[in-house]
Amino acid sequence: MGYRQSEPSPLKSGLVHAGMSLSVFGGLALALGAGVHVVADPAAAGPRQTIALFGAAAGDADDRGGQFASLEAADYAEDYAPTGYSASTGTDLTYTELDGDGMRIDITGGQGGPALAPAAGVRINGRLVQPGQSFGEVRSGAPAGAAEAAAPVKLNAAGAAPKAASKAPADTYARPFSNPEGHPIVSLVIGGLGINSTQTKLAIDTLPADVTLSFAPDAKRLDYWIKTAREDGHEVLIEVPMEAYEYGRMRMHSDTLIAGADSKANLARLDQVLGRAIGYFGVINYQGAKFGADADSVDPVFDVLAERGLAFIDDGSVHKATFGQVADTKGLRFARAAGPVDTRQSPQDIAAELMELETIAREHGGAIGAGFAFPVTIEAASLWIDTLEEKGLVLAPVSALVPASAPVALPMAERRELRTGSVAKAGLKTGG
Repeated sequence: MGYRQSEPSPLKSGLVHAGMSLSVFGGLALALGAGVHVVADPAAAGPRQTIALFGAAAGDADDRGGQFASLEAADYAEDYAPTGYSASTGTDLTYTELDGDGMRIDITGGQGGPALAPAAGVRINGRLVQPGQSFGEVRSGAPAGAAEAAAPVKLNAAGAAPKAASKAPADTYARPFSNPEGHPIVSLVIGGLGINSTQTKLAIDTLPADVTLSFAPDAKRLDYWIKTAREDGHEVLIEVPMEAYEYGRMRMHSDTLIAGADSKANLARLDQVLGRAIGYFGVINYQGAKFGADADSVDPVFDVLAERGLAFIDDGSVHKATFGQVADTKGLRFARAAGPVDTRQSPQDIAAELMELETIAREHGGAIGAGFAFPVTIEAASLWIDTLEEKGLVLAPVSALVPASAPVALPMAERRELRTGSVAKAGLKTGG
């Protein structure tokens, strides 16, 4: 009988080979870890964040080292350390020279620690330095912004220091306008924008920049349309829905201001409308015959508009509104349109209304008309605008006929006179 050789167990062979593989790869990992521990920078393993980027002024390149030599972690951590920064956690500040005589300052390290929050600045030689401050300012010891603060004040022609620029939206977002020759001016508001994208784009692209555009508060992509209109040069209004006497088949807007309603409820609705976008210089009523006739309801709304520095434009469709009287008592920037120009939507009727606007402008120095973004209105307005120069009239943004807020201490007759549209008394803007 012959000799029979026994075969090795597959399980035993697998375990042997697995053990050999683990031994080889474990040895390699151990050697690599030891090498990293010996030659690598532990700080580089932690988070890194650029906390300041400084550009050197001309002639300062040779002084970079001296200026940054005394920048210590303790100085930085004194008041402006970011979240998670601590000299005891292994974090450190490093400086990297950039092309063009610049310097980047990074905070590194803190392995396993919390994320670093943005820093307000960095302390150099005991002074807080803001990002963007030049080396010349650091060397002179001047804090960030000191150069601007030390600049001499320029006096105006009367020898007085100019007033600080207004931050009120009625000033910030109004289109600049000047009329040095004092021609009668006409203004036009085209509203209902943002609901129909085709008509909205047509109005923005077709009408000249001096036409003021107003947007419905529930317009789709409201911020986008306002930005697009402003980029094209138009100033912008937001429409505030107000209660009418009858709506017919129309449904009342959810944010409509209601006559006789609790003021808190109306102000909450107003806040909803105003908070839907930015970039508008004022608001304009949408309907509002019933609400506008109730001075007690209008009063708190106009308080808010005046406090926020907005203007209110009455579209002229409400004949017995108290808007003007209440605006007088609040010092609210206010102007009233002569009326709608497209109540009857035919080219001939719209042209007749626009000609009536010319007559009012010649009598009073200025006049405002209001219409909607119907294709017939846009076409008729475009044709009319092309004829204004030869008629001695100037197209102006509506804000040009909105006087600065009238002091409530003025006699009522004088306050009303400010709203006549007179070039001499309307406080027209003359800046470019």
